[in-house]
Amino acid sequence: MQSETIENYLKTIYHLSGGNGTIVNNKQLADKLNVIPATVTEAVKKLHDLKYVIYEKSYGTRLTALGSKTALNIVRRHRIWETYLANELGFGWDEVHEIAEELEHIQNDKLIKKLSEKLGNPSFDPHGDPIPDEKGKIQKSNFIKLSEAKLKNSYKIMGVTDHSTAFLKYLEKHQLVIGASISIKIIEEFDNSIILICQKKEVGISPKAAESIIVQTL
Repeated sequence: MQSETIENYLKTIYHLSGGNGTIVNNKQLADKLNVIPATVTEAVKKLHDLKYVIYEKSYGTRLTALGSKTALNIVRRHRIWETYLANELGFGWDEVHEIAEELEHIQNDKLIKKLSEKLGNPSFDPHGDPIPDEKGKIQKSNFIKLSEAKLKNSYKIMGVTDHSTAFLKYLEKHQLVIGASISIKIIEEFDNSIILICQKKEVGISPKAAESIIVQTL
């Protein structure tokens, strides 16, 4: 089993589990990795033999301590690369994810440490996702989803959970970028869609989009 394949599985299990050790079933992995269930079964059995996961046929897969540590290291590399690409090389936040997907497999801790130091050891990447430190610890925050925002309150956009190019370009079009200040003008009772004010302009946000925008109360 190639190291890149191992890393992709571990990172995917980590994300699907929410980083808290929740069991992930084979269908979830197959859908996320776009492979057939039989391929997933074969892979997680090998990961089980390598002590990265505990796999039980009737339940699913969860990361071991070794698997979690390895997954966090991959997430750290990915998010530091995203930050470097955005901050130092001028790539847009809609471009960095795909490039970082390739660069994250460079297993050189010294390189990642130097990149992090050059960036000022950031705690969050260009999408607002937390960057694990060298020990795998993640900074806690009091961020909420925009869908949880309250009427008349003001917030600062801190991140997104949807990294798709279409969504990020949509946000940029309306200046809903990280650091932007917004205020909630209307929350529609019918479907919870939101009308907010950003840069003195009204912007309509669908419930689906509001679920994918992370904010902090001002």
